[in-house]
Amino acid sequence: MTTVSHVWNTRTPDASSFSVHQNTAREPSSVVLVPTDRRAVIVGRDLSLAHALSRVLDIWASMAARGEFTDQTLDKFELLLKRFERYAQLRGAVVLEDVTPDLAEDFITACGRSRHGHVSSSAAATMRLRRSVVRAAYRTMRELKLSDTDPTRDIELPSRAVGEVRPLTEDEVVDLRHHASFVTRPSRHGAAAALALAGGHSGEIGHVRVRDLDAKSRRVWMHGSTKTDPRWCPLDAWGLNVLVSRAQFVSARQLRPEFAPSARLAVSDRHASDAALQARACVALRDLLTRTGLASEPDVKPSSVTAWAGLEAFELTGRIEDAARRLGLRSLDRAAAVIGHTWREQPTPENLPEATGA
Repeated sequence: MTTVSHVWNTRTPDASSFSVHQNTAREPSSVVLVPTDRRAVIVGRDLSLAHALSRVLDIWASMAARGEFTDQTLDKFELLLKRFERYAQLRGAVVLEDVTPDLAEDFITACGRSRHGHVSSSAAATMRLRRSVVRAAYRTMRELKLSDTDPTRDIELPSRAVGEVRPLTEDEVVDLRHHASFVTRPSRHGAAAALALAGGHSGEIGHVRVRDLDAKSRRVWMHGSTKTDPRWCPLDAWGLNVLVSRAQFVSARQLRPEFAPSARLAVSDRHASDAALQARACVALRDLLTRTGLASEPDVKPSSVTAWAGLEAFELTGRIEDAARRLGLRSLDRAAAVIGHTWREQPTPENLPEATGA
């Protein structure tokens, strides 16, 4: 039986540009289609778009097994990545180099159907999610040495942030967890990230001790501050694993066992003022943002990590009250500003009430 090997890492030339070479091996015989044009071909390496995205999904599955992806995020990203693959193929993109910034932007801003079946422009949140998925895919491809590009790099979308600082996006949170996991021992960086992603502010993170971790109920106690209320914050699988490992590590370093419950999780046990503890927590979070390449973005700060927790709570229920509770904030307006949500309709000149005389 004749076996034909297809080379997917280059554009397929016209049939006239192929020459046929017979393999010298006896059995089985094989015929390889080799393009005779001058484009470089990397034999034995499959750079088709379908293959690359399949590799990406395999890596994401392994990251989910380590808790770096939540099940909900993985399902959402996998669904959208497969839609991106189908969209690209319908546009004639067969290999990775066929995916241009214009194609990526067209996918991200493409119209969609409402729940009533009407075609309409996509919401800003939908476009941001699509961009997050494509961006995360190409970030994974770079780690796999499959690509060194990012077609979403220059795609600008409407900002979510109301103030100067925005919450992290889902792909950025995944990347943050991923970089925090590349350590030889349970680190303060990972603990600070886990506490911030749970909803802890930088002024609270430095005060969290081993005794504040309730592993059985998958939650951690935040002591509050002058601006926030004390509260329990839920932990996802990754955050729980990180904090349990960190608690075991810092407990083992104590001189006496009875000191272990008072050991701090995210900063050193050296005596320090509240301002110094907050600064240490910010340094740990900023170090992680630097590793992920986000520290240079003007609207990303350590508080962006915490803001994501409030945004997650809001998107889960659609209630701004839940975001405020997660973040310990006493003002709904403040909670809305932190997560970049405009929850009060601003009056326009057309619907302003008429002034009445005294």
